[in-house]
Amino acid sequence: MTGRIMLGVLLVLGLSLSVLSQNAQEIYQRGLVQEQAAGQLPQAIELYLNAAKEAGKDRTLAAKALIHAAGAREKLGQPEAADLYSEVLRSYPEQREQAQMAQMRLAALTQKSPATSQGTVRPSGTDVSAVAAPLFEEYCNRCHSQSRQSPAGGLTLDTLNTKNVGENTAVWENVLRRLRARRDPPSGLPRPDQAAFQSVVSRLEAALDQAYPANSSLMADRVSDEELATRMATFIWGTAPDAPLLDDARQGRLHDPAVVDRQVKRMLQDPKSITLVNGFFEPKFSLDTLFNSKPDPATFPQFDLSLVLSMRAETRMFLESQLREDHGALELWTANYSFLNEPLARHYGISNVYGTDLRRVTLPDNNRAGLLGQGSVLLLTSQSGRTSPVRRGVWVLRNIFGMTAPDPPPNVPELRIPAGTPPHTMRELMAAHEANPACANCHAIFDPLGLALENFDGVGQWRNLDRGVMIDAAGTLPDGSGFNGPAEFRTGLLKFRDAYYSSMTQQLLGYALGRKGRSWRLYDYEMPSVRAILKASAANDYRWSSIISGIVKSAPFQMKNIVP
Repeated sequence: MTGRIMLGVLLVLGLSLSVLSQNAQEIYQRGLVQEQAAGQLPQAIELYLNAAKEAGKDRTLAAKALIHAAGAREKLGQPEAADLYSEVLRSYPEQREQAQMAQMRLAALTQKSPATSQGTVRPSGTDVSAVAAPLFEEYCNRCHSQSRQSPAGGLTLDTLNTKNVGENTAVWENVLRRLRARRDPPSGLPRPDQAAFQSVVSRLEAALDQAYPANSSLMADRVSDEELATRMATFIWGTAPDAPLLDDARQGRLHDPAVVDRQVKRMLQDPKSITLVNGFFEPKFSLDTLFNSKPDPATFPQFDLSLVLSMRAETRMFLESQLREDHGALELWTANYSFLNEPLARHYGISNVYGTDLRRVTLPDNNRAGLLGQGSVLLLTSQSGRTSPVRRGVWVLRNIFGMTAPDPPPNVPELRIPAGTPPHTMRELMAAHEANPACANCHAIFDPLGLALENFDGVGQWRNLDRGVMIDAAGTLPDGSGFNGPAEFRTGLLKFRDAYYSSMTQQLLGYALGRKGRSWRLYDYEMPSVRAILKASAANDYRWSSIISGIVKSAPFQMKNIVP
């Protein structure tokens, strides 16, 4: 009986939503008639706004109605048009067509008039031509120009308006990511010096922070303190808020940034913060795919399931300790300790560790420092019978530089060692990519990053020889600086910490907002919040509590209605 009642309630709710959507569509159509047939713009605006209000879960219809209402107001010369375009960008960024239209019209309105509807002056600092145009002309346009049949990376920098980054923020955000990672120009071509890179990055960050009109109203409807407490607990613990957090919320104290900081530190020290390891760090670093790895028993006869379980536990305990002890985010790559038991320590060649329980162990050298020396990462980035410099390089590219590797050309065969041929080192085999023009450009990006870890075999053991030949683990980083071996490689990677901090914070904010997928994407207009979080946490050595507290205090996290 109860089940039938619940089914009836659900059917009524479903019908109600359907009726609402139908009514909204009818109101929207009436608005089109008033605007396009009768020419009655005020009546059309009223109908469009009502349609957006009644659209319910039909977000496409709501965004379309607001775009038409803004367009009608623009025709009447009403400055409120900019507010409606901003509302579309803020509330419906996943509606690509409408969001692009809103951004284009906002850029046009900004050029026409320096005043907003509130009478304040719109930012004028979106011009980066003084630093970007000379850099593009000297180093970039030869590959990233409209005249090329296939511009590198799909970027046509010679057509970008450097005097107003607000015209195409998505492209400019991509340019900024590539500049931080020193992704361009390719190795072997002339490159700007570090000062030139940093000058463009700093100016572009400042310009983009001013280029999003939607940001001015992000906090117009702030969430209640009790709802904020629920969001914090869901984000950090995956549970409901506890009594101390609820007490601060009910007393209105979560408006105080110092109280938020204190609560975040307390919550990270709680064992329930393991939720961040399970829900964020494991998927981010692909650790949830570890058991898909199947080492070849003929190649690695000593390897068994117990070692895989120990590797997984090692990394989980390491990540949990980083959070609960509130280390700086960079220590994921530099920490000189890990969690080992006797079998895993023996596998790593580390002595004086006994028993089956994992315990904290100080590492004897820097070769295994941080995640890059842990068996879990080295195993999941290998093939069944060998290492994979491609997988390892792509993993480093994504997790340090915040860049995704280009998709491979179609029908590229897997790298295989021909039967009966003389032994070749992995570096010799990978050299085949340099001889194939279809492979060379992309593999030059990530192969050196993967070959730097060749001293670790396919199951994470240290070795000095590969097929009887001394391993060459030397290489060059994207900025042209050299390294030799994993320890020097790791040190060299630290020069790209800005790219790492930015991509880590970006993904963590997307995760906190409940975005789907492993990348936890953000919308372009939310990137200024990422940069604000990083600026605030820099003074605290980018500790996890500082980054997470910044996320909790950010406009996207505290909006009354979080955009999906």
